[in-house]
Amino acid sequence: MRSYREIASFLLIRRQLALGWKIGFLIVCGALLYGSLTLTHVRLRSSDILGTVISRSSSDKEENVSNELLVKLDTGETVRAGTLSKHEFLPGRRVVVKETTTNFFGMRKYEIKSYASEINRQ
Repeated sequence: MRSYREIASFLLIRRQLALGWKIGFLIVCGALLYGSLTLTHVRLRSSDILGTVISRSSSDKEENVSNELLVKLDTGETVRAGTLSKHEFLPGRRVVVKETTTNFFGMRKYEIKSYASEINRQ
C-alpha cells in the first residue's frame, strides 16, 4: 500500500496539471478573441492607377494559359495583375489597374479593369 505522502504528492501534481490545462485554455481563448477583434478593423482601400502592359506573366507550364499580365505602373513599379475580363490585352497598351490594399499585413492586389482609352471615352 502507498504511503500518505505518495498519494498526496500524486494528487498535488495532478491538480497542478489540471490547473495548467485550464490556464492554457484561457490563453488560447484570449488569443482567438484578440485575433478576431483585430480582423474586424481590417480596411480595404482601392484606387485606379494607369500603367502599360509589358507581357504575359511567365508560367512553368507553357500549355497553361495564365490570366495574369506584367504591368509597369506610372509610379515606376512593375506588378503582376490579374485580368477581370476576357479581353486580349496586348503589350504596349495603356490600361487602368485597380490596386486594392489592406492595413492588415500591408497586402496589395492588382487587377486590370480596362484599357485606358475606354475610360477616356466615358
